[in-house]
Amino acid sequence: MVAVARSSYPEIVVTEGDAESLPYPDGTFDAVVSSFGIHHVPRPELALAEARRVLKPGARIAFAIWAPPEENTAFSLVFDAIARHGNRSAAVGPPAGGFNRIEQCLGALEVAGFVDRSAEIVRAEWPLPNAHALIAALSAGTVRMAALIGAQEQSALAAIASDIDSQAERFRRDQNLAIPIAAVLARGRKT
Repeated sequence: MVAVARSSYPEIVVTEGDAESLPYPDGTFDAVVSSFGIHHVPRPELALAEARRVLKPGARIAFAIWAPPEENTAFSLVFDAIARHGNRSAAVGPPAGGFNRIEQCLGALEVAGFVDRSAEIVRAEWPLPNAHALIAALSAGTVRMAALIGAQEQSALAAIASDIDSQAERFRRDQNLAIPIAAVLARGRKT
């Protein structure tokens, strides 16, 4: 991702660093944004505190994380199919895998010292032709779900895809499925 960003936008400085120990001076940035990244750090509260440190006074932070499976149909379709036909414990995800609820986001923002905190579930529909497309999208665009899918026995994948197709049919609209997907969008401001 870093190499692609650097080659696509050579005029932008792209750096790498530890989210829990950012390589920037205090009060450097007007905004901090994390798109589906904050839940991959071992200690989200520490990463948010670091984000606060590098923000200018009055500046804002926003981050998105996947909503929990009971709010996120795309994920629950896969989790449920794997539970029925595969091995739900086949992959162990990175730390903080349970950081996915509104109250956790608000609490972490509070601990990090942000004010004007808010968090909400944002919903959308993912137009996909079938279960194989959902599995491919999650395998290419997620970390923990990709690991879980990749850890399944090859012989179980056809049954998992068939199960997802069967369960997802209720979301069919013409040629595609309109799979509900949800994320938590959280934000705060540095005083």
